[in-house]
Amino acid sequence: MVRLFMATLFVFLTVQTAGADRPRELTWDHLVPSAPPIEHPFQDLQTEHIMDLEELSYLTSLVKKNQGSLVSGEHEQIVELTYKLEKEGLDVKALLKQLEDLSAEIDQRNQAVVKKLDGQQVRIPGYALPLEYSESGIQEFLLVPYVGACIHVPPPPPNQMVFVQLDQTFKADDLYMPVWVSGRLSIQKTNKQLEFVDGADAITAGYVLDDAKAEPYEKEE
Repeated sequence: MVRLFMATLFVFLTVQTAGADRPRELTWDHLVPSAPPIEHPFQDLQTEHIMDLEELSYLTSLVKKNQGSLVSGEHEQIVELTYKLEKEGLDVKALLKQLEDLSAEIDQRNQAVVKKLDGQQVRIPGYALPLEYSESGIQEFLLVPYVGACIHVPPPPPNQMVFVQLDQTFKADDLYMPVWVSGRLSIQKTNKQLEFVDGADAITAGYVLDDAKAEPYEKEE
């Protein structure tokens, strides 16, 4: 009876340990904290008015950044757009404040990470965007959720990018090769330079996968 009990206990503990060591499988949605939907403050405005407000906001920030003179081309555009919108009955100052608050809220949500994932062993699919190449393969790359990210289209927000450091080199056959990556996930903002033919750009990832393993993506049944 004692032997049977010990054998059963051994099997139980073995199964529990195996389950604990198995990495948690994530989707990209798991990397974004849950939050209520953002209310759109401009749903009653015409599309043309929204585009004018966005242009006005951009020009205003450009003038402030460059300390543009009162006779600059940007300032003339600001005066013209403001006059046009006010003539159509819009409170430009109030709308610009709403647009500024909306942009700040979106930026805050894009930076937010899921703190409870810190230190977990995880497995996640995505596309490998190498930071550098060598004949033996790649050992560091950005894991992104879609093809074209950071190069052909604007980069995903930081909470939708993972900086991956592999435990050994991985042969990537192509740019944006679909892969499964597993390892220890940590919350760590990482800035990397992505080199292009005509220059470079700074990319920020909100997560890091250390001592990771990569394998070609195959959809699991």
